[in-house]
Amino acid sequence: MKLASQMDNALFYDLSTHPYPEGSSSPSRMLLAAKQLGYAGICASSHQEFFRGQEKLPGGVFRGVEIMAANANELRKGIDRFRGRVAVLAVHGGDEAINRAACEDGRVDVLAHPQEGSKAGGINHIIARLAADHRVAIEFSLFPVIRNRGGSRVRALSAYRATFALVRKYAAPYVITSGAMSSYDLRDVRSAVAIARLFGMNESDALRGLSEHPAGILRRSSPGYVTEGVEVVEDTRSG
Repeated sequence: MKLASQMDNALFYDLSTHPYPEGSSSPSRMLLAAKQLGYAGICASSHQEFFRGQEKLPGGVFRGVEIMAANANELRKGIDRFRGRVAVLAVHGGDEAINRAACEDGRVDVLAHPQEGSKAGGINHIIARLAADHRVAIEFSLFPVIRNRGGSRVRALSAYRATFALVRKYAAPYVITSGAMSSYDLRDVRSAVAIARLFGMNESDALRGLSEHPAGILRRSSPGYVTEGVEVVEDTRSG
């Protein structure tokens, strides 16, 4: 199936944007820009220190949080604190122990930045298998690929390539995100697909990371969801 045909039949979501007060654009401005670039919705995924949780978000903007923790115990406390308050719960990874703890907990939706600060790439066979078993999506953020230059960009692509090889081997879920700090950091779907090809994804792989896997995460947070393939449907028949 050609890319244009696949795009016509899919809804796309960016599960890692950082609007004001962490970033410089409002959630409404982020959403408007994202829709112009081909997305059905975005997640306002604030790092926990910027999380407010009370502000009204426009339709199409899902509430999220990105937890930062120094150790596994601190991470569990963060998950306990935020899980019931957000549609998308991400963990800011990088440290191998944090990566593993996140992928062992099925309440986590996304392991973000798993390679950050890690010389070994952040993901190994054990962590990839855990991510697959617990349906924790591995994030591939376009932000460092777009912003970095020279050797740092080459290293980011190399780490992503190694990570995706493991994700593919163990059939772990994954998401492609912008990591946008403003509306100007967002990229259209075709550009995201093109960038993803630089680290080993084909077009179908990339579209799954922009549509199928993010949609699955959002579905889990919807009312009535019980488990994969099981949802409670309200009976609206009268009498």
